[in-house]
Amino acid sequence: MGSLAVHLKATYLQMRIYIWSIIIFILLGRLALFIVSLFIDLSQSKGLSAGNMLILILPLIAIVLPLSYYKRIVHLGASRKQYFKGLQFVFAFWAVAVALFNSLWIVFEVNVLRTYTNTVDLIKAFHWDDFGLAGSFLYQIAFYLMVMALLSMLVSGYYHPVGWLLCALLFAAIPVGTAVPSLRVHVVSFFKTLLFNGSLLAGVGFNLLLYVVFVAGGWLFTRGRTH
Repeated sequence: MGSLAVHLKATYLQMRIYIWSIIIFILLGRLALFIVSLFIDLSQSKGLSAGNMLILILPLIAIVLPLSYYKRIVHLGASRKQYFKGLQFVFAFWAVAVALFNSLWIVFEVNVLRTYTNTVDLIKAFHWDDFGLAGSFLYQIAFYLMVMALLSMLVSGYYHPVGWLLCALLFAAIPVGTAVPSLRVHVVSFFKTLLFNGSLLAGVGFNLLLYVVFVAGGWLFTRGRTH
């Protein structure tokens, strides 16, 4: 556990400028919105919940760390396996932290701020709140882990032709899938199962299944990295 804590501290020190930049950006944005609201009626306008904007930290971590943290820790003598296990622990920590914050934030927003703000919350937009506080917390963790594992896998495979092919397929899948009528129904069904699943068990399970697949792919790329 001590070694995992070292990974967490080291990655935070490397990412803190990005993390605090996002937090300051959110605070400045909300301050600017408040000042504008003093002069203009914004009651009919909608914006993303301030708590949800912290989610930006997660893809940033999943992209930056495989590029820079890998080189630092391997050069210090750590094995690829130690690096990869530490990275997954860091991903899990931040996924849990952001999911917990968002789960508590929506309660605060609904009960305290709702009469003063007119925002869109992703937990409500995806109907995760239908599963209660604990259910929405679990659904978020599973989804955040899946997305971070996917991004990490793609970034870790930047040196390999298969990695480039996966990136190309991913970027082409959604526009092609939505443009072709026969494929559109499958794309819609996929995202409905992923994000709007009416069953907590099925939704969390599907996200975790994809997470395991992407983690396995990330490990295949990581163990073959030489730089």
